[in-house]
Amino acid sequence: MRRLLFRLKDCPYCKNAEDALDQAKINYQKIEINHNDRSLIELLSGQRTVPILVEVIGSESQDDDIIAYVKNLKSS
Repeated sequence: MRRLLFRLKDCPYCKNAEDALDQAKINYQKIEINHNDRSLIELLSGQRTVPILVEVIGSESQDDDIIAYVKNLKSS
């Protein structure tokens, strides 16, 4: 599983999220967004504010990862 943290440079809320992820030793990749174009994060989350953490499912085993994720959701 891959985690992507969408963030703005010099955003204190983004820094807090990064610190929490780092302290928990959670691997993630930072994605710097354009301050004037937040269409991608709005599409992903329905909001225009950051930070946004996205877990990418299916990056290695493709559909198998998604099917396992759906089964886990149904059993919860």
